[in-house]
Amino acid sequence: MRGRQRPTVTDLLEKAELHERDGMPLKAASLWKHVLKLEPKRTDVHERLATVYERMDLRPEAREHLESVAEHYVVLCDVDRLVRTLERLQVLDSRNHVR
Repeated sequence: MRGRQRPTVTDLLEKAELHERDGMPLKAASLWKHVLKLEPKRTDVHERLATVYERMDLRPEAREHLESVAEHYVVLCDVDRLVRTLERLQVLDSRNHVR
């Protein structure tokens, strides 16, 4: 087989980390979204996207990913992480009402 191989999920995650560290959050978010197309139940990636979107003040996008995270923790019956995620959602919502 000739040509370039498709990057693995690990490759995409590493590259996204580098972009985020280098101050390129949009590039990082793009790669994380690509990972979610390949593995939509990656809670860690949903959390990373939510964090990046929060920093960029993209609250609806952050909310979408935090809701996915919360659903995951409900399924796992992980009360501590669910509560932390719901608190993040509450803070996000409170910022919406301030403006």
